[in-house]
Amino acid sequence: MNVNSTGSTASTNPYSTYKYYTRIGGLASGLDTDSIIQGLMSIEKTKYNKLYQQKQLLEWQRQDYMDMASAISSFKDYVFNLKLSSNFVKYKTSGEAVDSGYIGVVGSANVLEGNYQIKVEQLATPANAVVSDTTLNGIVRDSNNNVSLQIDLTVGSSTVTKTITLTWNPSDSVDTFGANLAKAINSAFSSDGSLRAYYDSTLHKLIIASQKTGSNISFTMRDLNKSDDNEVASGVGTDAKVFIKDSFNNESPIRSATNTINVYGMSITLNKITADEYKSFSISKDVDAVVNNIKEFINKYNDLVSKIYSKITEKRNRDYLPLTDEQKAQMKDTDIQKWEDAAKKGLLYGDSILSGFLDNVRYYLYKQVPGLPANLDTISEAGIETFSYFESKEGKIYIKDESKLKDAIANNFDAFVKLFTLTGSDSNSNEDDGILQRLYNIANDTLKKIYNKAGKPYFTGSYDPNSSIGKQLRTIIDQMNAEQDRLKRIEDRYYRQFTQLERLIAQMNTQSSWLSQQFSGR
Repeated sequence: MNVNSTGSTASTNPYSTYKYYTRIGGLASGLDTDSIIQGLMSIEKTKYNKLYQQKQLLEWQRQDYMDMASAISSFKDYVFNLKLSSNFVKYKTSGEAVDSGYIGVVGSANVLEGNYQIKVEQLATPANAVVSDTTLNGIVRDSNNNVSLQIDLTVGSSTVTKTITLTWNPSDSVDTFGANLAKAINSAFSSDGSLRAYYDSTLHKLIIASQKTGSNISFTMRDLNKSDDNEVASGVGTDAKVFIKDSFNNESPIRSATNTINVYGMSITLNKITADEYKSFSISKDVDAVVNNIKEFINKYNDLVSKIYSKITEKRNRDYLPLTDEQKAQMKDTDIQKWEDAAKKGLLYGDSILSGFLDNVRYYLYKQVPGLPANLDTISEAGIETFSYFESKEGKIYIKDESKLKDAIANNFDAFVKLFTLTGSDSNSNEDDGILQRLYNIANDTLKKIYNKAGKPYFTGSYDPNSSIGKQLRTIIDQMNAEQDRLKRIEDRYYRQFTQLERLIAQMNTQSSWLSQQFSGR
């Protein structure tokens, strides 16, 4: 049987090493035929074992690449999220309007910092209606006990009409009918959930409400078994009504179909009305939060470069090759583990892809970001430096001057944000990007190279046949299959030869016995 040809790389592959097949022999000669043939075969299978070890090394190397790819991918995702202004830029808010829960405020990159006052006269509400059991009892059933209702849901200038028909058996209570009607309404609007219904059997009421808010939302439910006065329920949403005063006491009325308004670079969530009173709040840069962002970024950057550096500088000990099953059978499990740990080392020593990644991130980390003020167009001018070679050969970075960093955030905020988050106009170049975008691009390019070399990560139990390592594995596996066939032929030949030997010895024994009988005078 051949080595698995479907791309399996499992180390427990039963055909990972050539197997002997024990046969019965030596009956006439008394020779341990199997042991002799196994001894002869151990010499013949030298080439096969080398191929097996090459295959194992490639599989371990592929796993090392996947580990590195996973680390780089995680860093890339982290950088992607961090470079979003809502994550990188942090603001802090205070004041009664926020502290008492009237509103929630999130600042964007272009927020107008300052003191504000806000008056929430009305919240935006969905179109809704409460239908009592008395009203439900008034719905008309036809001669077949069927109820037919039409619901018109209007959103702006668009109206959706749904007709609901269901049977109201005489034995069903109004609660049973109400619950069935709620299910029917939910089913009718299930495609987008724009209208939802719920029946409460304790209150004996049907509640219908739209999912969206605003005065442009309305619905009407009509009883089609009635010719006139057939409205069963209707509802209209409301807009939020807000007044806001800026730092200069300029008042602006705002009307919104939702309870989230965007003004002065802020996203304000309205939680409850303030009646006729203005409530104050302020918003300003949260320098400490931004510094913490930078510290977290530095930690993740250092962890990644350290992990990669340790891998590409880990030298290989060629005295430790992958063990064959026969070798493992003669060793303790702990010794096997130690041996394989040693054999797995150094498989990415001096790797050009990973070395190139480190070179690029170091280069573009310190390269000037064009278009920024000369006093804040490099990371060094924000107080961030690289450790000396003697302190960190990996190229780790640290905050050398935190006061300089805080000063850049507090007094040159726009430039500081662009230094990290700027996305340039040329998508094929890192030159005019900010630091985070550069690192994202470099990580992305590196992942592509790793995947070309070692295969896509979703090939977990098999190798990617289009990758460089996958093609090498394919070649080795083909050679192993051919070698297995050759070994099988040699083994069969040995057994045929020993079988012939046994046959001759048996004949000789028979003749010897006959001669002995003749000479014995019988």
